[in-house]
Amino acid sequence: MKYLLLLLNRGREQGHKVAGPPNVSRSYSSVVWKNSNIVKGAEYAVRRTSLGQRIELVKKTRDLVLQNEFLRAGETPEQMGAALADLYVQRLYLEWGFVEMRGFTIDGQIPTVSLLIEKGPEALCNEITEAIQREMSLSEDERKNS
Repeated sequence: MKYLLLLLNRGREQGHKVAGPPNVSRSYSSVVWKNSNIVKGAEYAVRRTSLGQRIELVKKTRDLVLQNEFLRAGETPEQMGAALADLYVQRLYLEWGFVEMRGFTIDGQIPTVSLLIEKGPEALCNEITEAIQREMSLSEDERKNS
């Protein structure tokens, strides 16, 4: 539930400004590149959040997040279901926000989101998911300082 509320509220707070000197053409990239801490020398791109993308992700995650909160309050079998729901939410984030990766292959192939989820290192999936969540929750000024 906290991720859903974070998505909804942060989108309202953010004012994406494109900075630059006056009278100069401005450009906005819909992705941001990050250096991997898990795979040294590799970098990956994740989506920057737009209004349309935020709506899309909230729609996809809403039911899972609500179900997850309900299951967490239950007994052990329900909590196991909540753990599974957490993994499904992570997969949704990766499918939604992962764009591409450079400097790293999985079984000799450039990682697609499917290959990353199916055969990639779990620690790398966690790192990319966290980057997607940070990108969605940080303001423009916070992103510049990170």
